[in-house]
Amino acid sequence: MTPKISIYPDYQSMSLAAADRVLTLLANKPNAVICLPSGSTPLGMFHTLAAANQKGMADFSKCIFIGLDEWIGMGADDNGSCRDLLDKDFLKPIGLRDNQIVFFDGKAIDPQAECDRVNKVVASLGGLDLIVLGVGMNGHLALNEPGTPWDTYAHISELETVTKEVGQKYFEKPTILTRGITVGIKHILESKTAILLASGSSKAEVIKRALAFPVTADFPATALQNHLNAELILDEEAASLIQK
Repeated sequence: MTPKISIYPDYQSMSLAAADRVLTLLANKPNAVICLPSGSTPLGMFHTLAAANQKGMADFSKCIFIGLDEWIGMGADDNGSCRDLLDKDFLKPIGLRDNQIVFFDGKAIDPQAECDRVNKVVASLGGLDLIVLGVGMNGHLALNEPGTPWDTYAHISELETVTKEVGQKYFEKPTILTRGITVGIKHILESKTAILLASGSSKAEVIKRALAFPVTADFPATALQNHLNAELILDEEAASLIQK
């Protein structure tokens, strides 16, 4: 099954389209359960959603936001952590209450208990209405590295070298990254809608491979080919190697 592919001229128009998907969901289901990533790719979407909120065109007061992942050993007070970035870029600008946010605590003494907690919350809410994803250079989705079984819910991930290296861009000084805590591939596959955002020529080969066969755990992004309602929202550079 090929995911829906939507290609836009540039990052700005791609981000507007992604924001529109979220706004449409909220209009239809104000209490939606939405899982969001941190990082640079969703920034344009976040800015558009925050602006819509400030203008009274979006109401986030009833929805629940699930954090996609976190670096083990880090929490909201650590600059560059996933929670820190998401707080600054989106959650605080739209004024979410604490009881609307479910996020992994990377500093938890028992990370497995954190996985169990988030799994129970997601299950109690009836699963994810929408999950928004970026994609790693090795094809990872969230922090599900190559080889992650597809029947896995939230779990602890041993990070590959490329993930550790790329992750440095979020920190002001070199930071040791070894493990992550993340929603699982099964959460992604069971979500009612999954959206993958990618921009720039550096992601072109990744997107090409995500849409190629075989569908394999060795390249987690191929899992979206097994999703019943997945969409890739791309700019032209990221889509440049797709056969049209």
